[in-house]
Amino acid sequence: MSAQKNIKQIVLDNPNEIAITCRQYGSYGAHPTSDGVIRRFSNNGLYIETPCKYKSGTILIVRVDRYPSLPASLAESAYPRSICLAEVKWQRELDGDNGIRFGMGLQYIY
Repeated sequence: MSAQKNIKQIVLDNPNEIAITCRQYGSYGAHPTSDGVIRRFSNNGLYIETPCKYKSGTILIVRVDRYPSLPASLAESAYPRSICLAEVKWQRELDGDNGIRFGMGLQYIY
């Protein structure tokens, strides 16, 4: 029997407010930067949406460009990290009026 971690997930009322930039981490070649938004976050990772699709297993450098007004009851340590390395665990294509976008689940690399 394994113990489950208590993971508190934060879903934002206005998720467009956490603007990010991300790019593939690597020591070879140039890696283009992609703009996106954080839709959900927890102490273990993020759900982001970007116009670029990254394959599962890809390591991304994710940087928060702008924090929104978060609830005062939310401890500062619970905010998404301002810059981090995270692994793409899954992705999906999203339908929408804003052109082709992709949603991706990322897990922080500690």
